[in-house]
Amino acid sequence: MNKYSRFLTIGILVLGFFSSILVTAAEDPLVLRRQTLIVRDIDKSLAVYRDAIGMTVIYDQIIKRAGPPGEKPQEIRLVFLKATNDYIGVLGLVDYQYIDPKHPDHTKQVRQEGFTPGNAIVLFNTTELAARWERISKAPGVSVIFPPRYREYPDYSGKGIIRVSSSSFYDPDGFIVEFNQPMDEINTKK
Repeated sequence: MNKYSRFLTIGILVLGFFSSILVTAAEDPLVLRRQTLIVRDIDKSLAVYRDAIGMTVIYDQIIKRAGPPGEKPQEIRLVFLKATNDYIGVLGLVDYQYIDPKHPDHTKQVRQEGFTPGNAIVLFNTTELAARWERISKAPGVSVIFPPRYREYPDYSGKGIIRVSSSSFYDPDGFIVEFNQPMDEINTKK
């Protein structure tokens, strides 16, 4: 790892550490900050998450990291999108083409295995499901699992219900995304 790469890596770690302290100092000490998805085509992913869902790009950079000895450094495109907060609930996208463009297995078949072990679900709540669903369902590479429909779930206490208009789709890389609109105010306090 060259001097510049080490400096950049240390700088990113320090920035991440201090920004998480600033956000959590007055709040709970444990915050799930970001989920990062490794994607095949970052522009297709941006068409879903930025253009159709409505997230805002807050970071879009090419990061160089040292490769194997004797090879040139790798360049990785890293994009962060926010829903409502710059530090909590951020979605990261890493373009796989930058990591290993020679690895053919990951550029072919998109897995759509449903709600099975090993798969993650990215979940959004909105107050504008009907307005956004039209764009989402028509975004390139999106495969609808089910369109918005009424669902009920037990609330956290187990004594009441949470009513929600719930939809689900695969993004261009086969990640499952739920896009929901709560029909009642959800109590998020402990």
